[in-house]
Amino acid sequence: MSGRILFETALANLTPGHQGTWVDYRNEDRAPLLFVGGSEDKIMPPKVQWSNAAHYRGTSTVTEVVEFGGRPHLLPAAPGWEEIADLVLAWAVRHAVVPVRS
Repeated sequence: MSGRILFETALANLTPGHQGTWVDYRNEDRAPLLFVGGSEDKIMPPKVQWSNAAHYRGTSTVTEVVEFGGRPHLLPAAPGWEEIADLVLAWAVRHAVVPVRS
């Protein structure tokens, strides 16, 4: 199964319709989305994070970007990762939706 997405990605421009790599950017039922990046990230630069987030604009669901100054790509392994983890956890709790019980 893991090879399927690789082939679908490689052939996406040749195969009409939605493949496994297709994303519904206008999905109103999705969970809140937080893009986290470091300003010194050379693998996934901040402008890529901002561009990715921009695709999700236009829905009422929360989409945000947090950029940590002076941080590299591998944020969880960098010194000070605890600050990032705390911020992300607080963000997730703040945007959590409690299901309505019937």
